[in-house]
Amino acid sequence: MQACFQCSHAFVALCTFLLATPTVRASYGTYVGYGAGSDVTQHSRIDLDQKEMESHLSGTPDWTKAKNIYESGGNSGGYAEITLATALAAARLKGVTVTQTGTSATGTLKDNADAGATTIKVAYTSTCKQGGSDTQDLSGCFSATAAITVDSSDVGNPTGVMNKYRTLKGFSTKAEGKMKMQETYQVYKAYYGDYDYAHDYVLEALNGNGAFFGKDDVARVEGAKKASAYMNVWMYVIHEIEDAIMDCESGCIACNDDPVHAIDEAAVFYAGSLEGSSVLGQPDLGKLVFRLAEKRCADFGTCTGSGNQAAVNEQIVEKLQLAQNALVQSRCVDVIPLKKRIVELMSIPLVQGSLRYAYKVDQIATSGIKERAEGAVFAAAILPRVAACDPNAAQIISDNMKINAANPMGAGFVAIKTAFESTYACLGITCEDIGGLILSGSQYYDLAAPCVTQVSQTITETKDKIPGWTIAFIIVFGVALVVACALTAVFFSKANTYKKMALAKAGNAYPEAVGQPQEEAAC
Repeated sequence: MQACFQCSHAFVALCTFLLATPTVRASYGTYVGYGAGSDVTQHSRIDLDQKEMESHLSGTPDWTKAKNIYESGGNSGGYAEITLATALAAARLKGVTVTQTGTSATGTLKDNADAGATTIKVAYTSTCKQGGSDTQDLSGCFSATAAITVDSSDVGNPTGVMNKYRTLKGFSTKAEGKMKMQETYQVYKAYYGDYDYAHDYVLEALNGNGAFFGKDDVARVEGAKKASAYMNVWMYVIHEIEDAIMDCESGCIACNDDPVHAIDEAAVFYAGSLEGSSVLGQPDLGKLVFRLAEKRCADFGTCTGSGNQAAVNEQIVEKLQLAQNALVQSRCVDVIPLKKRIVELMSIPLVQGSLRYAYKVDQIATSGIKERAEGAVFAAAILPRVAACDPNAAQIISDNMKINAANPMGAGFVAIKTAFESTYACLGITCEDIGGLILSGSQYYDLAAPCVTQVSQTITETKDKIPGWTIAFIIVFGVALVVACALTAVFFSKANTYKKMALAKAGNAYPEAVGQPQEEAAC
């Protein structure tokens, strides 16, 4: 009986270990070396919206089409909001299959549906590309023309179907509701004084108003496409990591599927679907922050990861995977320092981009409004973190680099470089992380060589020390001296007693009265 109990106990322990071990989890694809622990295929396709928006902005910009895909999406996270003619007779759980008679439309319930519900949300598993895309494919879309089946129950023809998508715009406009309690977002909102600061930047570029009023098309193009990827998406990556931490339940192995899914979303929003399973050997396809880091590492000599990959990307992917492992094992607290470091690493290509275009505008005569606009976006994307470290440094950078600066780069490149460098330690980065702007090979542009991180030296004052054996000897000698004194005092006390007794016997009871000296102890 005891043996059976021990066997059962060991089996339970083994099962717990296996559940906690990421290597035995189902495989959901690999993105730039990151192994997803949940299905994030639809999430990864947000870069297809970015790609389509950029295609509308190339050549002669089509502002309307670019704005449509930015605001309404079409490639990522498609779902149908279906209004039923007949209420659900029974509750249905999230994930059950939904189909439509006579069509190829398929999906799964996006959320739990209560009995009596007349509206359901169905995440597409078939192809339904609509939204704001200019290349639509409605072949797998639900419609109001045929009966809907929910988990094998016919609920009749719907009275209405509205297709909705994840959007680049929503990464910013939904920030107040999703991120207001999250650390990094609070820094940005405090700096800009606006919860959807990133969307405002993109919209001003697309509309040609606000800070972009009167600016050439080329400046507006750079403002719109770079702010979308490096402000909207950049912050949302961090949001997903923060969300994973907030949802994590410590000590509960089976409770953290949602946090794992959130960290997977962070990874694919960082990389996108176009990069492939690994950066090695991939052409320049990506559109999000991962690809930016690869571009900037080539400019600044920081492609020191394996296979000449950006060191930033190698470290971020590694830390995202460590975060996923910690979440699977319900080690929630372990994810907090990983998040902090990821934010620091994600800041590096933004600083590099700012420095690159600050140099071009100030030092290269052929540079113009395009380079000014590119530098302005990179600066806007990192300035809140700089300001949190040093408001004066941020002011110098902003006054010289913002798109509507009164005197663009008037203070010169060195002033901008110095302002950034003064905040590196606070930002959690080093001179070596940033590197220097490369002219060719290992040669740097004049004034743009890497700074050198100062290593603080601890000066140890050397003093003569008394050897340990000497201290021990002093202690022993002191104790012996005290004992000797005590014994001597006892000896003389006894001697005086015997002397008094002898004198008394001789008839002199008070020797001190006749001037006889007293005996004193040596101590």
